[in-house]
Amino acid sequence: MKTESMSSIPRFDWSANQNLQSEVVVKTINAVEETREALQLLQSRKVVILVLDQLTTDKAQRVVDWMAGGTCAIDGQTFWISEKTFMFVPNQVEIKSQRSVPSSPSPCLKDISKDFPS
Repeated sequence: MKTESMSSIPRFDWSANQNLQSEVVVKTINAVEETREALQLLQSRKVVILVLDQLTTDKAQRVVDWMAGGTCAIDGQTFWISEKTFMFVPNQVEIKSQRSVPSSPSPCLKDISKDFPS
C-alpha cells in the first residue's frame, strides 16, 4: 500500500469560490464549555477572536489548545492579539501582520504573559 505525503495532497482553492464572504466573530469565553461553539464557528470558516480574560491561565490555555488544534486541522493559523486574546483564522483568509506567528501551533500563555506588565 502506497502512502502519499501531505505535500502531495491537493489543497482546496477557497479563492475560487466568489460567493464566500469572510466574517469575523469576537467572543468572550466565560467557561471552558463555550469552546465548542467557538470551534463550530471556526469550522464554518469564520475568523474567531476569543477574549479569554475571564478564565484562569490554566483554563485559558486549555481553550487555546483546543482552538489551535481545530485551526491546525483546517490548515489555518493562530495569532496572538494580547495577553489573553487570540485570533483563529481559517486557511482561506490571509492575515498580514508585523507580529510573528507563534512557532508552535498552540502558544503557551505562561510564556506570553511575560511580555505584559502586571
